[in-house]
Amino acid sequence: MNTEPTRPGDTPAEEPTLIGAGLRPVEDRLRRSLDAEARSISPTDRLGAILAEAHEADTVRQGPGTRHHRWLVPAAAAAAAVLVAGTVWAVNRPASPTPPVAGTPTAVATSTPSASSGAPSGAPSSVPTKTAQGPSTPATTAVPPPATAPATVPVYYLGPVVAGGDQLRLFREFVAARVPAPTTAEGKALAALRLATGAPPAGSAYSSAWSGVTVESVAVGPDAITVRLSSGTTSTDALAAEQLGWTAQAAAGTALPVRFELADGGTEVSPGHPVSSSFTRPTSPMAVLDQVAPVWVDEPARGSSVRAGSPLTVKGVASTFEANVEWELLRDGRRVDHGFTTASAGAPARGAYRFTTTSSLEPGAYVVRVFASSAKDGSTVAEQLVPVTAR
Repeated sequence: MNTEPTRPGDTPAEEPTLIGAGLRPVEDRLRRSLDAEARSISPTDRLGAILAEAHEADTVRQGPGTRHHRWLVPAAAAAAAVLVAGTVWAVNRPASPTPPVAGTPTAVATSTPSASSGAPSGAPSSVPTKTAQGPSTPATTAVPPPATAPATVPVYYLGPVVAGGDQLRLFREFVAARVPAPTTAEGKALAALRLATGAPPAGSAYSSAWSGVTVESVAVGPDAITVRLSSGTTSTDALAAEQLGWTAQAAAGTALPVRFELADGGTEVSPGHPVSSSFTRPTSPMAVLDQVAPVWVDEPARGSSVRAGSPLTVKGVASTFEANVEWELLRDGRRVDHGFTTASAGAPARGAYRFTTTSSLEPGAYVVRVFASSAKDGSTVAEQLVPVTAR
């Protein structure tokens, strides 16, 4: 409680003036007077006297006397007591609530319930407060990803003609991919080229000559396929540029020349292949054999699942002596089936082949090995290995 007098507030809502200390002397004197007066009174049986005095007052007006003056002191004391009680109430009454600051009302959770709500102390109540108005944020609209469609695209990879050997040629594999919908030649070529320049398939003997290079775009025009790369490659693999050329033509479904553009302004697609030159697929069978592997397996695809309990059919292309194609089925490195077939054409031409295993496949992992042997000493001169799983 404030013990010093203050001036009245400027507005009715301000705190009232507090004056408690100024009335203490008066309060003490009144208390002593009331106490002394009470001690001077001796209670007796005055009912008869009071009735007589009341009857006498009806007929004779009495003048002021000593007894009547004596009753004025209790009356004054009572009036003073009323004044003191009123002053004490004014001093101790709750202060008027401060009106809220004008502004935008905002609901703020507090732990003080209103007097009439009966809510527990932890219940929130809405108290208008002033909050800063920041700039409104425009609503954002989610942009759906571009539509794609599944497709199987031909991809050319660099790999050894014989496992463990150092002679590299291009192997064609058909790989599942997603291309922009609706499917176009450009979309399929872009997907295939990005697979060709990416990491080689897991478990394969293929190598990548395009690490760190990105295929930015593909355009199929009336006279050329234009492939834009982020840069050229520094790989010394002799068939690095040919890898992309074969892939672009096969995926786009056309034998148009392939032109390269380099986003970084480089001058070589790969060492010895200037950006100013175009790739054209060779037509001579011997020239083709200088770039692509003698044996390809087209079906089943690498890492695919095949039907258990049934024989396995294998398809591909080969360029072998007298069109001879041999095969074997391996499980855990052990041969469980084998045979041979003949391609539709012998080397140097390329011919299609097809065969079916003689026994059904039990569930499990297998490796299909298709190869060609030397007529001179029986050594392996070309092969391709494809892992599959029978389910």
